[in-house]
Amino acid sequence: MTTRSPDREALITSPRRASIDSGNDSGGESYGRYSFDYADDDVDVIRPPDDMVRTIPGKLSIWTLLVVIMELCERFAHYGGSLMFTIYLQKILHQNKPQAIALNRGTQFMSYGTTILGAVIADQWLGKFKTILVFASLYFIGFVLLAISSTDYSVDRGYGLAGFGISVFLFIGFETGGIKANVSSFMAKQIPLGYKVTKVPGVYEDSKLTIERGFCYFYWSINIGTLFGQLICPQVAKLHSYAMAFTVPAIVFFISIVVFIARSKHYIKTKPQGTVLTKVWHCMWYVRKNKKEGQAHWLDGALGAENVEWNDEFVIGLQ
Repeated sequence: MTTRSPDREALITSPRRASIDSGNDSGGESYGRYSFDYADDDVDVIRPPDDMVRTIPGKLSIWTLLVVIMELCERFAHYGGSLMFTIYLQKILHQNKPQAIALNRGTQFMSYGTTILGAVIADQWLGKFKTILVFASLYFIGFVLLAISSTDYSVDRGYGLAGFGISVFLFIGFETGGIKANVSSFMAKQIPLGYKVTKVPGVYEDSKLTIERGFCYFYWSINIGTLFGQLICPQVAKLHSYAMAFTVPAIVFFISIVVFIARSKHYIKTKPQGTVLTKVWHCMWYVRKNKKEGQAHWLDGALGAENVEWNDEFVIGLQ
């Protein structure tokens, strides 16, 4: 973990507080019947240095770029492999077109539908780094199994379709969600918040601009990985075999795992703080058990609750 230095980074004040009354005219922001009084010492702010003239983005650290490379390899493997699924099912496994399309759509559903699960596992139990590493390892195993099941030996003995289903639905599609839900936010966490001095007086590096630069690199990596995956893998299948074509994403993804853990000691990692979904559920369950008459909103019963994991501002935001 990095330590913030007062002369190089921002000063962060205590969390903001909300006053819950309809007649607040303190100059705060108003949301319906609630208004928030933002005093100077109540707001989460990053105070700019007094001598700041302009800000610039900072350089991305090597471990931030390693996360970007991880995403590039993952996109290469995902789109390079999935692009061939429908044709592979029809040409090699002799499925008709509707069956092949249905199976491919099922893979896409798993890839996007499991993102919530991946986010919950990271926030509640493992943290983002371990979640990405675990899901990436299972992702790699999935492509290895798919490559093995697509060999002539496996297909001729009737193992091709079963191998496809196991590798794609239990590994590749399922594990995509665990990576997709966490890798971009984990990349952003590698950039410490605040302002940093430069050699030019009055010019500071702004973490907000650095994060924007990081996401530019990140989304370029998605496009580059997708492009080369869709160009290379089908050509390998055409010139050699599908077994070889599915081996290429496995190799690329193995490289991404090695790259990802190469500087793991330098990553900024945070412990799981709990998922907001659990907090929402507990809040709603509390209201259900402590329902009161005459409430303007059914969640008002959670306002002012003591010894709970939420505060009044969270309840208002949930409303």
